[in-house]
Amino acid sequence: MNSMPPHQNRSVSIGGPVIGGAIVTGDSNTVSVQFQPVSLPEPQQVDIEAELEALRQVLVTLSSPDQRKLENALEDAEEELKKPAPDKDEVGQALDRAISYAQKATGFSEAIDQLRPHVQNAAAWLGENWYKLLPLVSLGI
Repeated sequence: MNSMPPHQNRSVSIGGPVIGGAIVTGDSNTVSVQFQPVSLPEPQQVDIEAELEALRQVLVTLSSPDQRKLENALEDAEEELKKPAPDKDEVGQALDRAISYAQKATGFSEAIDQLRPHVQNAAAWLGENWYKLLPLVSLGI
């Protein structure tokens, strides 16, 4: 006779994004999530165009199945920044898309160290609503 408990449903369903956490199913698992604490520069100290260009330099070298979508997202952010009064939410949404596509790319985990300072500075420029970009590169406030 099997001493194991009957099969249990261990599926996970979440109605939105999970930021700063780990979700694990199973028995006797141990999980450690570590974020590097970060202090952000003042928004006016950030050259957002330079940060976006630095992000582009790293992101376009990755081999992503969504490479064209990643590049389109970066172009959307760059286009918004050319406006006299760019909408920070538009830029933030575009960066969020680009980084999300990049996460699926070969080499993303190796590129995180290069991406961190630029995502950190971009989040500072974008404002508190966009601090949610930080965990995408293992940063936290």
